[in-house]
Amino acid sequence: MSPIEVLFVDKGGVLVDNTALSVQWRRLIGEFLAPRLGGRHEEWGAANLPAFQRQWERFQRAAAAGGPADIRGFFAKDARQWFLDMCDGVGIERPPDGVAGAIAADTVSYVKAHLNIPVPRAIDALRALRARDVVLHTASADAHDDLVEFLERIGGRDLFDRVYGSDLVNTWKFGPDYYRAVLADSGVDPVRAAVVDDSPQALEWARECGLRGFLVERRDGEGFDDAVMRTFDDVARVID
Repeated sequence: MSPIEVLFVDKGGVLVDNTALSVQWRRLIGEFLAPRLGGRHEEWGAANLPAFQRQWERFQRAAAAGGPADIRGFFAKDARQWFLDMCDGVGIERPPDGVAGAIAADTVSYVKAHLNIPVPRAIDALRALRARDVVLHTASADAHDDLVEFLERIGGRDLFDRVYGSDLVNTWKFGPDYYRAVLADSGVDPVRAAVVDDSPQALEWARECGLRGFLVERRDGEGFDDAVMRTFDDVARVID
């Protein structure tokens, strides 16, 4: 078996605990929107749950249809629909589209600026891998700019070469085509590369493209960082 020289790392569920962040998102959405548009803080937070679910379903439908010609533009436009869905959930009159787009962007900016994002212990494992000349790329469904901002927040941007989000390769992370696009863009030989992800389905797609996979999976009672570090220990053992 060829050595692992390149590692593609997911963000959510690997570099950050999505469950912990989602609680903060709901609180901060209410903190920003309630004083500006009315309604109670907790109503806006609760409205985000179905609005986000509908947003995820739109992403899936777009991917199943072959995806838009411009994923980055799709992200920007869909943020407005996410905000309008929350307005409906709270019972607030929808602002005009132009205003709604601006409020949606301001809401996201406020939330991201006020998130308390802990530095994951995985950063130490990634630095150790870089010291062993393993090349690191992200492989996330998120937007490229959001990934860069996140990595800068946790002090990890310098560890990664290419920061792959769906928009960077204009391919949704909903099938093996995403990994084919990432491999084509990076020029990486899949037999010398692996993926770290918390989704068994994503790892199946990666394996279809010849990549090896390492799953982050929490055992009963296991903390997020402990589960992630256990997976990176597995990576290090394979490299040894």
